[in-house]
Amino acid sequence: MEDLKLSNIPAQAQTVIEPFLKDILANYKEDIISIYITGSAVTKGFHAKYSDINTLIVVKGIEIPFYDFIASLGKRYGKKKIRAPLIMTPDYINRSLEVFPLEFLEMKLIHQLVYGDEVLKDIKIEKADIRLQCERELKGKLQHLCQGYIKAMGDKRTFTDLLVGSLSGYFPLFRGILFLYNHEIPKEKGDVLYAMNECCDVDMKVFKDLLDIRSHNFYPPIEALKEVFKNLYRVLDTITKKVDEFKAENA
Repeated sequence: MEDLKLSNIPAQAQTVIEPFLKDILANYKEDIISIYITGSAVTKGFHAKYSDINTLIVVKGIEIPFYDFIASLGKRYGKKKIRAPLIMTPDYINRSLEVFPLEFLEMKLIHQLVYGDEVLKDIKIEKADIRLQCERELKGKLQHLCQGYIKAMGDKRTFTDLLVGSLSGYFPLFRGILFLYNHEIPKEKGDVLYAMNECCDVDMKVFKDLLDIRSHNFYPPIEALKEVFKNLYRVLDTITKKVDEFKAENA
């Protein structure tokens, strides 16, 4: 289908997503304003085995038959790591920016428009909203980390899954913090860690260690995991204090 623009998508992701999008457009093209691919599928960090493929479909209106049709595709495409698409109207996007600023910032920064009109480019995200969500989520992650340590009860598999399982969730927060401080915001995870080191003067090595554990799919000894936990808590606490200090009115 010539309307689809997939040339900038990694080849492995393109092979998977193209038939899914063609099915949607063949049946509901007139109802769709835009289709975006978001997240890791438009970065160099895409991994066919581990990475999900995320899409945002901007529609003219919310219609139950369209949801039913998308649901009918689930069995065929869900096993290929295509996640259920986000489906939104332009009005919903505009009314939700202050509620989900990090999510919309992430989509605005890391996306590929593959069909239709550009909608994300001009959305306005306020620093005060980003600061509030960063503070809330960072403090929540610190509590989750501590509770998870106790629940793991020294089991290295459970402990590793705790530390690695929430890894991807940190990067939208880091990009949000870079946004607060008017720092360049990279797409790739390694570059984000380097930028955070520059911006917040904090050693982000613990996140590189966690990325390494995930990419090699291994379970370190429990003492090594305790050291990772200690470093992770220290870094997150330092970053949280940095967010607490930010004054949105000075942006």
